[in-house]
Amino acid sequence: MQFKHPEILYALVLLIIPIIIHLFQLQKFKKVPFTNVQFLKNIQQQTRKSSRIKKLLVLASRMLAFTCLIFAFSQPYLGQHSNQQSYHTNLFLDNSFSMQAKGPNGELLKSATQEIIDNIGAKQGTFSLYTTNTEFNNLTVNSLKNELKNITYASNQLDLDAVLLKLKSKNSNSTNHSYKNILITDFQLNNPKNKSEFTIVNSDYSVVKLTPTNTNNIFIDSIYLNNESNTETTLNVVVKSTQSTTTSTPISLHNNTTLIGKSTVKFNDSDEETTQFTIPNSTDFNGIISINSDDLEFANTFYFHLSKPDKINVLIIGEFSTFLRKIYTEDEFNVSQFTIEKTDYNLLQKQHLVILNSVENITPELNKSLLESSKNGCSVVVIPAQKLDISTYNSFLNSFGIGKIMEQSTLEKKITSINFNHPILKNVFEKQVSNFEYPTTKTSLKTTFNNSIPILSYASNEAFISSMKLNNSNFYWVAAALQTENSNFTNSSLIVPVFYNFAKQSLKTAQSYYPIQPETSVEIGVQIGKDNVLSIQNNEKEFIPLQEISQNKVSITLPNNDLQSGFYFIKNGKEIIKTIALNYSRNESLLNYATEEMITNSDNSVTIASTIDHLFDEIYQQQKINWLFKWFLAFSVLFLLIEMLLLKFFKI
Repeated sequence: MQFKHPEILYALVLLIIPIIIHLFQLQKFKKVPFTNVQFLKNIQQQTRKSSRIKKLLVLASRMLAFTCLIFAFSQPYLGQHSNQQSYHTNLFLDNSFSMQAKGPNGELLKSATQEIIDNIGAKQGTFSLYTTNTEFNNLTVNSLKNELKNITYASNQLDLDAVLLKLKSKNSNSTNHSYKNILITDFQLNNPKNKSEFTIVNSDYSVVKLTPTNTNNIFIDSIYLNNESNTETTLNVVVKSTQSTTTSTPISLHNNTTLIGKSTVKFNDSDEETTQFTIPNSTDFNGIISINSDDLEFANTFYFHLSKPDKINVLIIGEFSTFLRKIYTEDEFNVSQFTIEKTDYNLLQKQHLVILNSVENITPELNKSLLESSKNGCSVVVIPAQKLDISTYNSFLNSFGIGKIMEQSTLEKKITSINFNHPILKNVFEKQVSNFEYPTTKTSLKTTFNNSIPILSYASNEAFISSMKLNNSNFYWVAAALQTENSNFTNSSLIVPVFYNFAKQSLKTAQSYYPIQPETSVEIGVQIGKDNVLSIQNNEKEFIPLQEISQNKVSITLPNNDLQSGFYFIKNGKEIIKTIALNYSRNESLLNYATEEMITNSDNSVTIASTIDHLFDEIYQQQKINWLFKWFLAFSVLFLLIEMLLLKFFKI
């Protein structure tokens, strides 16, 4: 039992006054003479004994009446907490996409919010509401209900460590406050950060684990492209299931709102299948892939964007070559050609491919410019001159970290081996061939290169054309001069696919989609002024993202807390320079959940409630106060009544 005004209990000391009066009465007895008192002796003894009992009973009833009255004014009550404490509940409600799963009463998030609204009462103090992307502090019951009604799904994944740290930081050690921490979530395990111990010091901690009725989910996982043709692209759509199944799921492909094709994904007792669509390369394509699934709706749609192929910028430095001009036609390539003396080095920063053709001496200026261009994504092809300065070539190769030229060989060699698995030749041949007309070279260069991969090789297994992977580009080396007096390779059927794919591989295909994550970075190949900024717009809003401007590109970092899946347009002023597609992460589609043993982790401070209704009923009972002052007033009146009855009917 506790008291609202315990200081009034000091008045109990005053109860000593009637005791003192009872013990030291000042009443004087008068003697009345009788002729003979022998017959009154027994009656007198009985009267004195009855009088003493009556006075004790009156004294007891009077003291009990005053005691109850004093207790009543001190306002006693029964409760688990002090009446002077204010109650505050820290409520975390998971609103990540996994909460779209269906429970007994519909979607887990919607049913949870409705249950909370139905169970919170005006006497339950104040609240702080936390979700995976928002925070509301010191809410009244009505304002909490309003915020719960406005909660929507967020792409942020639940990080239990961050949640527990936040709840712990909100608790106070003040004795005038009583805190309750509640976590309502499905405890999905796909985020590695969710593997946490539930420990909050000096705080009660309650958990409601929401469980879906169905843990099987079919969703679009990803896409990838095959550019096997110049006129069309093959789109591969990967559809996954959280469990092995034999069901069939219809799938549709749209270009904006126009239906392009339909198909059916058939699972053969598996959890992953791939279906294909064919897309023409002639126009920009805003692709929307959708499936019909009643599970997690956010993963039923997938967005991607394919841009119309740009012309590839090819710069030829050195000797004029007719075969290069025939390969790099104007309909697909922007070709520039300069001698080494007249090369405009400013053009190097805009090229996709640079070909050094029969350059006898590589100058330090050219070396430096090519190295800088390769770091920005420009690929380099080196066709050596028949008469070359090996020292300048070695200096050039060394700056790229490739290796060096050992010597020049004057032996005639046949080109006999084709690496059919190399990306340059992978899709050139319908089948592997071995009986073709072998090209030859009269002189060649012997080299020692680091991590080189042969594309074409001599009969001696030495590489004739090889490739090296740089940080952001490729380096291709031809081991012999290609002038007709040194080699007949330019007349071979291999010349066209090899050099054509040099250029095709140098053009980095624009990323078809970007996942929404904590830091989504997009690089835009555009030159803008120092005072200009790029903006991003979709159908609902426009904003200016964080961006870093370099010489030929702009790097943009997107804020994930404000992004939705769909198409976004990057603008320079009013001009749209790029379209990108964003998709929610698919991690939440994998319905793996923690067990109760994993949640409690043998920690007594963590309690698991069966339902939200039961949890809030417990909170109400814990905060409920049973006032007792009415009972003490009633007992005070009762004891006064007893005193009156004793005085009136208890005869001496």
